[in-house]
This record gives sequence, structure tokens and C-alpha cells, in this order.
Amino acid sequence: MKPKIFLWLLCSIMLCWVACEDNEPSFSFSNSVAGQSITIDAEAGAETTLSFNSSQAWQASVDASWLQVFPESGEAGDYSLELSVTSANSTGETRSATLTLTSGSLTQSFTISQDEYIRVEQTAYEVPAAETDFEINFFTTIDQEEFAIYSGGESWITDQLATRATDETGYYIALRALPNESNQSRTATFYFVKEPFDDEHADRYILATATVTQAGRMTGESTDYSADKTVRTIQSHSAGNGIPLVLMGDGFIDQEIADGYYDQVMDQAVENLFTEEPIRSLKDYFDIYAVTAVSPHNSFGAGYVTALGCGLEGGNSTLVWGDDETVQEYVQCVEGIELDETLTVVILNTTAYAGTTYNYWYASGQPVNFAIAYCPVIESLESENFRRVLVHEVVGHGFGKLDDEYSYEEMGTIPDDAIASTQQQQQDFGWWQNVDFTPESTAVLWSEFLNDSRYADQGLGVYEGACTYMYGAYRSTEESMMRNNIMGFNAPSRQAIYDQTIQRGEGRTPDYEEFVTFDLQTYTPVTRSTAGSPTRPFARPRTVTPDQPLGQQ
Repeated sequence: MKPKIFLWLLCSIMLCWVACEDNEPSFSFSNSVAGQSITIDAEAGAETTLSFNSSQAWQASVDASWLQVFPESGEAGDYSLELSVTSANSTGETRSATLTLTSGSLTQSFTISQDEYIRVEQTAYEVPAAETDFEINFFTTIDQEEFAIYSGGESWITDQLATRATDETGYYIALRALPNESNQSRTATFYFVKEPFDDEHADRYILATATVTQAGRMTGESTDYSADKTVRTIQSHSAGNGIPLVLMGDGFIDQEIADGYYDQVMDQAVENLFTEEPIRSLKDYFDIYAVTAVSPHNSFGAGYVTALGCGLEGGNSTLVWGDDETVQEYVQCVEGIELDETLTVVILNTTAYAGTTYNYWYASGQPVNFAIAYCPVIESLESENFRRVLVHEVVGHGFGKLDDEYSYEEMGTIPDDAIASTQQQQQDFGWWQNVDFTPESTAVLWSEFLNDSRYADQGLGVYEGACTYMYGAYRSTEESMMRNNIMGFNAPSRQAIYDQTIQRGEGRTPDYEEFVTFDLQTYTPVTRSTAGSPTRPFARPRTVTPDQPLGQQ
């Protein structure tokens, strides 16, 4: 019996050994990883993937705060790890991180490197109103023939693109700011880009920016606040019940108000707002007011104080903000104003390229018509960019409750939670009627237009890319005021603006045929210039949910 027992034990040991061999943790990688090193671009939002198969459960981790990995764990199977850069490389040198994959006792490490960057010594420069020579210093690991510097072509800065090397990685551009004869400060932005530059995806190639602000003749500090919170009626409604529109400015000192410049800015802003259909033909529905806000200073940033507390994020960002509660106080200077119903416009006394709109709805789920659109005097009072950004922000986001129709490749596919949130507001509030999340022409929100021969020549369809996302969100036209601020509002956007006007101005909801009758009488296709500096994404419209009624926060 002993030989049989020994043979049974031997077989059991061999089976156990084979089973253990089969369960050893292992990784196999589908994409080549030479020397266990992976290179990723230096800008924020840059992404790369690592595809692999794991025989057992696994975990992933990185040892640097500027790098994220997703997912961080999984069971046995095939996976694609997504590595993303959370902040641009502004260190002035190559940086690296370690990605570690573990499964049981098995550890596999990879070096993640960033070897391309452009870093400016300062992101913001302030120069006086007098003629001034200055330099912008920057550092880069990119060969000189592979990067370029662009600006908006401002004539008041000369020798803009004369790049001179100081050493292997250091450069500077020598600039001259000509005298500023206007009251207002002015701003120029320089874009440091990777070549060859792709205008369609400009934000992917802009590795750094530097903003130059030149003071105006009246740069200084207010001493006379007697005009503060005074109200000027620009227009009283002659149709409907009156929709309140209140404008005010931030960063204007007493001298600029006394010499009429403040009123000139408010009047130009009103003129700009009513340049596109259908709002141009609906102007009579509005009560329009300008409230004067006297600021201590007419510059923005550290060390300066303005009446409405506005600020600009700067750099590549177009985000701008203010003290919403203070803005509400100034709105309430208009006698009898209904704050919940008021569309508010705040014009910043700077030429910076920016704009952001804040739409309000209560945490209880009740929407209100109060909104604040913040927008600088972009470039100049006469600038086309000032006009079209005002229309995009105020008429599009603030009044029409329209979503953005632009998209960026790095944004990828719109997440399910973003779709659900937007659809909830579409259903409950009637907002965002110009975007949808189905490619089916018979199911999109603007399907009625697609089947209407009267709109056959307006380029309507179902185009993928909206809400800043490349995939999963759809718009109705290739171009529009809500995409690149050109070509006017498309038909679904015009209908949303018309419906808002009639609902708020007459207290009723128009049907489709009523809008079409109005639209065919008033709308004329327009084409606007797209010339300018490299494009940047505008900040998405924000939603604000106060717990208490407006004016009582």
C-alpha cells in the first residue's frame, strides 16, 4: 500500500504546482513601451494610454501630483490606463513621474516624462501709458524652428516677433509699447505655440501666454463718488410687459464717468446687443437701464479695488467673475426692479479677451430669469470681437439660455452625468434647446426644422460636437454665434430667443408656426469676419443655486 500512497501524494503535489504556476500574476502589454519609458506632452489636459492584460487583480499608482491615472485598479482582463496631466509643466525643466502597476507580488514600473515645454518668466506685464520698452523672457526645450509667437496684431506694440536666444533654452522678445492716448487701459496677449500651428485646435498648441496691460491716460484713483448708484433709463418698453435689462461697468474711476466715457461704453454695449436676429427685431420688449458704479481704481489685479470686485483668470483662460451680491445691490438701485426677472450685464474696463455668464436657479429646483454676463471692452469700443462676445454671452447664454456649440478634441466624449444634468434642465427649465445628445434626425430637438422645406437652405442638420465635447453632443449647424461667434444664431437658437421674449414679455408660449412666420420676415443670413488671434475656449456658462431668494443672501 505504501507505493500507492506515495504515488497519490506525488500526483497531488504536481497538480498543486501546476495550479500555482497557472495563477502566477503577469502583465502583457499591447503597445510597445521601449525601455519602460512613456513621453507625454507638457500642457495641462495632455493624455496618453497604456494598454495591457493582467492575469489577476491589479492596482495602479503614480508618485506625482501633476499626473493622474484612471482606473486605479481592476480584476483580471484587458485594460487601457488613461494617464492625464492635471497642470502644465511650468518648472522650466524636464519633469518625470513613476507609474507603478502591482499584482500580487509582481511590480512593473514605468517612467512618465515631459520633455517639451514653454515657460514664460511672467504671465502678466503692466506698463505705463507713456512709450515704454520692455522684454518678455521665456524658456523652452523646443527647437527654435518648432515654436512661434503670435499676437492679435495690436498696432500699439512694435517689434513683436523679434525672438533672440540668450542661451540653449532661454529666449526673449524685445517690445516697445507706444503711448496710450486713450483713457482706457489696453491689453495685448502673446501666444507661444508649437508649430505647425493648427487653428482648428488652437488650444492644444498654445503652450504659454503672456498678457501685457498698458495703463490709460486716466489711470488713477477716484475721489468723487457722488455719481455712484445713479440710474439712467436708456429705453422703456413699447411692446409686451417690459423685460428688465440692466447694464453697469466695473473698473471705471470718477474722471471716466465725469467726462462721459462710462455712458459711451454703456450705449455701445446696448447697440452691440441688438445687432443679431431675432433680438434686433424684439428690442421694443425691453426696459433698459444703466447703473453707474464708481470704482476706486480702473485697473484689475493685485493691489487694485473695483466697485463690483471683478477679476480675470488670465493665461489661456477666458474666465471672468465678479461679486454677484454686490452686482445685485446695484441692480436694485433701479426703482421697482424685479431682481428675479433681470438680465444683468457687467462691462469691465479692460481690453482683455474674456467673458463668462452666470445663470441662476434655486436649489429647490425653481429656475429664475436672473443672470449676470461679465464681459470686458474687448480690444476697443469699436471692435467686432467686443460686439460678438457680448452677443454670445448676454443674448445667447444669459437670455436665450443657449449652450455652447463649440468642441475641443481633448474633451473627448461627453460624460453621462453631464448629459443627464443638461437634459434635466432642458426638460424642467426649457434651457439649452440648441444642443442634443442623439444623432437621429427624427428625434433631435430641432427635428421640425429638418423636415421644413422653408429652412432647406440654412445648412441645418445634426453635427457632432457641442457643449465643448467632441463626441456624444450635437448641434444643428456647422457654424453659429454659439460656436465661433459668427454666422448669427441658427434656427433652433433663434426660436429659443423668440420663445423667451414672448413668454417673458407677453406671458404666453408661442407655437412653431408663429415663430416661423416671424422668422421668415426678419431673418437675413449674415457672415462675419473670423480674423483675429488664435482662438481660445470661452468658459462654459455657470449655474448658481442660492439657498435664499436673490437680494437676501
